[in-house]
Amino acid sequence: MPGKVVLKLFPGVLRCLKLPEIVIAVTGSNGKTSTAELIVHVLKASGKTVAWNFEGSNQTEGVATLLLRSTSLGGKVLQDAVVMECDERYAKKIFENVQPTVLLITNLCRDQLTRNGHHEFIEDCLRAAVGTAGNDVQLVLNADDPYVSSLALDIKTNVLYFGICSYADKTQSTGVYDDGAFCPVCKARMTYSHRIVGHFGSYNCDYCGLKRNEPDVEASLQEDDALVFGEGLSMQMKQPGITGAYNFCSAVAVAKAVGINISGAVSALDGYELTGGRTVSLSLGERRGQLLISKHENSLAYNNSLYRIVEQKKPCTVVVLVDSISRKYYTSETSWLWDIDFDLLADDCVKNIVLAGRYENELATRFVMSAVPEEKIGHVNDLSGLRRYIYENTTGDIYAVTCFSDKAKILDILS
Repeated sequence: MPGKVVLKLFPGVLRCLKLPEIVIAVTGSNGKTSTAELIVHVLKASGKTVAWNFEGSNQTEGVATLLLRSTSLGGKVLQDAVVMECDERYAKKIFENVQPTVLLITNLCRDQLTRNGHHEFIEDCLRAAVGTAGNDVQLVLNADDPYVSSLALDIKTNVLYFGICSYADKTQSTGVYDDGAFCPVCKARMTYSHRIVGHFGSYNCDYCGLKRNEPDVEASLQEDDALVFGEGLSMQMKQPGITGAYNFCSAVAVAKAVGINISGAVSALDGYELTGGRTVSLSLGERRGQLLISKHENSLAYNNSLYRIVEQKKPCTVVVLVDSISRKYYTSETSWLWDIDFDLLADDCVKNIVLAGRYENELATRFVMSAVPEEKIGHVNDLSGLRRYIYENTTGDIYAVTCFSDKAKILDILS
């Protein structure tokens, strides 16, 4: 609200501010908030003071609020560095007013269908944002994501790549759809030597030559959630799985881009626990479990949560709750549920699946077309009866998969 009011009174105010030498912008489909926090932690560990939009308010007004609350009456930002999380659709508009020195693009994938449409539309938005950021900006790009790396095809310098070289000595293929099947540049078929998850991996287009660039910062994810870099450097992640691996790896890459050595960044992040973590402990009597929070309408985020559950190989019950779809706009559009690879839950370790919430019927229709046996599936439309149903009809550890808007509802039921 403060930024909104000031921009109404003085639309050009942001262009009048004196910014510090380090201005880091973080954008992309997934991982913006978590990665921004990790970058801030590394910068502070190196002795720098940092201003950042910790609330996650990442559109133009939110960035204005961030800068104005950090600025002296003379218009100078008082901190050594600025880290601004930027909404991928608003990045160009933000960069018209605030030029970053470092621009991190985390990834590009299916996300918020009603708002964003197809991710190729967001690719166009980000290409325009890169152009607006200026020729001197240091790009930090995900080498494993062909949609992100293709943004730098016309840029010969100032690009630093990060990537994951292996995921606990195993790779994951795509699920229901395959956004990596065709080259984002020429639309010819692409080939992969391996996949990490979804369309992330080592790709090559024989027609136009798009391929995975050799990362400047690369890590492998181990079974125990250790992230291992070259030269014997490793860190223990508190944010588990491949999602955490990309977030931590990209934060190390940004640290390198601003002159912090990799060993210092890895040391700072070792064991660091995010304040807004997406994994929360659950209990029901003596039964234990986790709440895995996925981004709204984002199939890759949901798939990563399902991978995480199945990887544990423990007898468990999985609760899938869809009671709200968006925090910011009204929609009852649920076709994105068909992009989620629910076939993963056909694994023998998953003993029961409970479909819950206002959109339980839409979930049930989706599961009819999955490989999950019908006898595994239970249904709870009224959340007031969810705790009792789980207690009486299910076994094993409890995993709940839902979005931010439904987080509190699950925690009220299982705490």
